[in-house]
Amino acid sequence: MRVFLLVFILIIVMLISAMLGAKNDQAVSFDYLLNVIEMRLSILLMLFFAAGVLFSGLVFALIWIKLKWHVGRLQKQQRKAEQQKSELVSS
Repeated sequence: MRVFLLVFILIIVMLISAMLGAKNDQAVSFDYLLNVIEMRLSILLMLFFAAGVLFSGLVFALIWIKLKWHVGRLQKQQRKAEQQKSELVSS
């Protein structure tokens, strides 16, 4: 439910920015390594916002996977320690 609410808010923000950007027809030249292109400022801002969301999602996913792997390794160590403890108690 929480994820749905966050996605809904993100979509609303994108729609509002698109509506405001539709009123702004100012063209800017975007100079990158290979070429120079002319595009509307609102489209350029939305592209960079989307790229930032994707990049931060990728970083979050990588950190989450690393933490899940670490938790699994710690749980395995815990099970091994509990098994050794039960062997010591029983002998």
